[in-house]
Amino acid sequence: MKSMTAKDFRLEWYSGQGAGGQKKNRSKSYCRISHIETGIKTQCTRHKSPAANQKEAFTRLARMLVAHYKALEAPTRDINNETVRTYHTVRNVVKDHVSGHTQMYSEVENSLDEMIRKRKEALGTDV
Repeated sequence: MKSMTAKDFRLEWYSGQGAGGQKKNRSKSYCRISHIETGIKTQCTRHKSPAANQKEAFTRLARMLVAHYKALEAPTRDINNETVRTYHTVRNVVKDHVSGHTQMYSEVENSLDEMIRKRKEALGTDV
């Protein structure tokens, strides 16, 4: 995640509406913060204090940005948690799930070379 400065955020202050008295309706103590690059926004209207509302809004926004950037960095495919091969003893075949290559079980017992070569081709690695 890249470092951020104050220029990366837009702060907006506004007053409340509805029931709650003059203090709520006249003072601009509610905070809305936007992260300009991602467009993620959050607001806080819980406290009377502008500083408390700003602190809580930044805390929420920080959590949302961390989750956003973690999702971007996460691998789209985790090969280590996938089934690699299926051995079907009734049909006497072995199927590699990445390449889709199916081979007779007796051929695989002698050599895995063909299965490995097909898997490397499917993954785009050196053959």
